[in-house]
Amino acid sequence: MKSGPRICLAVTILIVLLCSQSLFAQVGAAQAQLNGVVRDQTGSVIVKAVVTLRNVDTNHTYTASSNSEGYYIVTNVAPGTYDLTAEAPSFGKHSQKGVVLRVAQTATLDITMKVAAAAEQVVVTTEAPVIEPTRTEVSTVIATEQIQSLPISGRLFTDFALLSPGVTTGRISLQSTFTDPSVTRISFAGQRDLNNSVTVDGADNINTATGSQRATPSQEAVSEFRVVNNSFGAEYGRALGGIVNIVTKSGTNDVHGSVYGFLENNDFNAKPLLTQPGFDTLRQGQFGATLGGPISKDKTFYFLNYEGQRRAQSPSYPGLLVNNLIAINAMKASLGLAPENLNVLKTADIDNGFVKFDHQLTEKNRISIRYSIQDGSNLNMLVGETLDGGGIGAPSSGRNGDLRDQDLVGSLTTQFSENKINSALFQWARRNYGFAGVTGQPNLDVPNLLLLGHNFGAFDRYDETRYQFSDTFSVTKGKHYARFGFDTNYIRNFVIWPGFTPARVIFPSLDDLLISGKTNWGVTPCPAPLIGLVSPCLAAFFWGAPVGPGPVNTAASSPPVPTTWNQAFLPSQASNFNVHLNHSYFGFFVQDQWRLTPKLTLNYGLRYDVEAGLDFFIKGDHNNFQPRVGLAWSPDSKTVIRAGTGIFNDKYTLTFFFVPAPQRPPIIAGLPRVNNQTTGTYLLNSYFLPTPCVLPGCPVVPPLPLPPGTVPPPLLTSAFENLINSGSFPLNSGFAQGGTAVDPNLRSPYTEQTSLEIDRTIGKGLTVSAGYMFVAGHKLVRPIDLNVGPPVGKVTGTNKDIYAFAINDPNIAAPPAGSPGTNGIFYFTDSTGNSIYHGLTLQVIEKAGKYFSLHANYTYSHTLDDGTFVTFVSTPQSNAQRNLERANSNQDARHRFVANFVLDAPKDTFLRNFQLSSIVNLQSARPFTMFVGFDANNDGNPVTDRVAEESRNTYRGDTLQSVDMRLSRVFNFKEKRQLNLSLDAFNLFNRANVDEVFSVYGAPVFVGAKPVHFGDGVTGPIPFFGTPRTAFNPRQLQFGAKFSF
Repeated sequence: MKSGPRICLAVTILIVLLCSQSLFAQVGAAQAQLNGVVRDQTGSVIVKAVVTLRNVDTNHTYTASSNSEGYYIVTNVAPGTYDLTAEAPSFGKHSQKGVVLRVAQTATLDITMKVAAAAEQVVVTTEAPVIEPTRTEVSTVIATEQIQSLPISGRLFTDFALLSPGVTTGRISLQSTFTDPSVTRISFAGQRDLNNSVTVDGADNINTATGSQRATPSQEAVSEFRVVNNSFGAEYGRALGGIVNIVTKSGTNDVHGSVYGFLENNDFNAKPLLTQPGFDTLRQGQFGATLGGPISKDKTFYFLNYEGQRRAQSPSYPGLLVNNLIAINAMKASLGLAPENLNVLKTADIDNGFVKFDHQLTEKNRISIRYSIQDGSNLNMLVGETLDGGGIGAPSSGRNGDLRDQDLVGSLTTQFSENKINSALFQWARRNYGFAGVTGQPNLDVPNLLLLGHNFGAFDRYDETRYQFSDTFSVTKGKHYARFGFDTNYIRNFVIWPGFTPARVIFPSLDDLLISGKTNWGVTPCPAPLIGLVSPCLAAFFWGAPVGPGPVNTAASSPPVPTTWNQAFLPSQASNFNVHLNHSYFGFFVQDQWRLTPKLTLNYGLRYDVEAGLDFFIKGDHNNFQPRVGLAWSPDSKTVIRAGTGIFNDKYTLTFFFVPAPQRPPIIAGLPRVNNQTTGTYLLNSYFLPTPCVLPGCPVVPPLPLPPGTVPPPLLTSAFENLINSGSFPLNSGFAQGGTAVDPNLRSPYTEQTSLEIDRTIGKGLTVSAGYMFVAGHKLVRPIDLNVGPPVGKVTGTNKDIYAFAINDPNIAAPPAGSPGTNGIFYFTDSTGNSIYHGLTLQVIEKAGKYFSLHANYTYSHTLDDGTFVTFVSTPQSNAQRNLERANSNQDARHRFVANFVLDAPKDTFLRNFQLSSIVNLQSARPFTMFVGFDANNDGNPVTDRVAEESRNTYRGDTLQSVDMRLSRVFNFKEKRQLNLSLDAFNLFNRANVDEVFSVYGAPVFVGAKPVHFGDGVTGPIPFFGTPRTAFNPRQLQFGAKFSF
């Protein structure tokens, strides 16, 4: 949406809000509300009826009075179970027990009072309605019962968010390479999984470097959470996709606690699809305890939790690595590099602590304070294994993670009067994350296939400190429930990113890598020329980030690294690779819920976000006005029709700035200046020419009887050895200096969202819904190589451009010095990306009494975009044909069916105290891009080339079919003590679910039939094409025990 229409719509909404009878700021996005109309038996409204909610666990009460139209609304209610009473003169007291309010729920409960004697009381025992007739957003609650009862591997409770319609597992490269693995990667409505918001008790819980969630409290400390998919209110910000709104547990008037443990062992599991014989170890133990209760009854409460994990697992490797291990290690030995050891275990040891206190200061003031901490140690993590189009990570590319993530959150809620409430929240959070490589060996890379040595795609260290303060104020008056507030975050970041240290060497094929340590390296003929020129095959690319500042010396570009290769750079050089960045978020919103009629509710609001402190990189975006409108209409008591639309801006993901910041390239004509700092590194690009060296200074090499188009082996061998041993770039190469930069006019990404949903209650406990979601993303970041010269022709038989990056051919005139194409690769991030999502959803919720509950949904969707993210694989094949990048998104999953149920055996049968629960997950195949595997179009980037004229993501992988199940039995003892024994079976039917596949075809055009999908029997010139690269787990069993009191 252009700025003009956006501002006009924003001003219109703001005027309406200011002219409404009141303003309200949500006390906390996690709080619930209850509203309805109080009537007598004739249907007449009752004025000034006093409605009271009493929390059954803490005795805390909330009150509200009905207005002249009989309408009442109780706001800012903590999620929980309540007893409701209504009192009015001349009417008997109305009572209803067991009213359950969920996180961020907008529940409606109409009350009918009877004329009666003062002593008479009317008690209602029926449950409250399932539908929410005043809610306008598209959202799903993952309730306490589901969190406690459903099977889950690893106890990462946010995985339950994937049970919601319109939600899939994200596939953005950033997540797998820049963050720890213990996060849930969620894509809402086809959006990138780094563009969501996760809050815990209202506090921001997002890692600013990656956009993924920070450490969350353990599953035992979480009460429930709401997953908001679309059309959320103005109180939510900094998210393109969706919201995960988490509420933690609190103490009650009863002392309660638990001791628990869960165990997994490979002796009880099926064999993984990708594993070496006799090497399928899995040992995992998760254990912990909780304790909660009163310090002072009805006033002060505490809740404590500790949970630990000890895990050791054999990595899974595809045949590409296993079958070539001997040759790979022979090659590494000849170059003085330590061999690959596939028998090294991955370990993950985690300790979580959680403390929470709630205190009623006065009748009108209550305070909540919590502290949580997570310490984690993850050894031999293979972060390269899920790269989008990247190679499988060998053990030498692993990383060792050392994490401490902690936060302190306090909130104060003040009730000035029955209809005026204020809430303030403060958070201090710190995340320290070391992510050193297991070796410092040079990165040896076969494009899109295999990655050895120091993984360049990850930070070596990331530290973040956050100070957050938010304040909101609420007022209810008449038919209005409005809110306004602000949220500020001051964040300090420190990053070490050594880039391509000590060096990155890209080989044109697996064969070239395997024989690179031998004297006959280079005798493999290059692929046939694509146009009528000398073959553009390059023997290898050399990339590096030698230490600066100062002039670059190509003969000795960096100090030698110790030959043990324990580290990629010397500790004394660390200051050249680090980045300090202090910045702030500011958000302001106003929102009103206007109950136009008892059946029609209008939610409308306006939000404004701005980010400060990035002036060193960008000019900033100050146009982030976000108008939002939602409508809910209930034609009858069993039907709700919801519709919503709005603009939703996101924050900048700081990786855009952390990667280019340590680089200090000089000013190159026509290219943007990165910065003017005087310390740092230079990104150097070097490549072998396709014919014997003819440049000044090249050594004289006698003619050799080699096939045409190959490079004399002595030059290649000596050049590589010199690079490994001394850091010297080869003379037999083109040499240039490049870098990475961000567009100074970078804009904040935003989405336009529209939703329509119809809910219908059938019978007593069955609810069905159908919905449509539309999301259009704009100003999304994507990369481009600015330093590509003009095309010199077309790939034979195609319309694809081909370039003169390294063609040593007399028919091609050399470009003028300083013009595009004469320097190194220069990656540039701009905000020109777009995406679009259409999704249809069907959902069924069945609650058959107290013994059975079912949640099932089906999503049919299609996602398109024109780029993925800031990865080398994502740069376009042709800058002049960038529009050809529009294709199926990485997140595209056409069909997805998810169901979960919990079945309790009746108490009067021999199966009493048994419970059966299950999760069923069926999903259609995800798309993959078919890569050539070398620099077919000769633009200097060997990892982006696609086969023939194929667009991105035209090859489909494997479908996902998984059934998880839990069987548990409760043994009751005296005084509310019980023991729960459980058995979880994940992937119960042991289906071999392939996750990622190798999509490197090995030729610039198709040879024979065109591959379409995984398992279609169509192979490519490379035998690994279409084979599994990673796979989901086989059948695994988990044994659990939990003693509660």
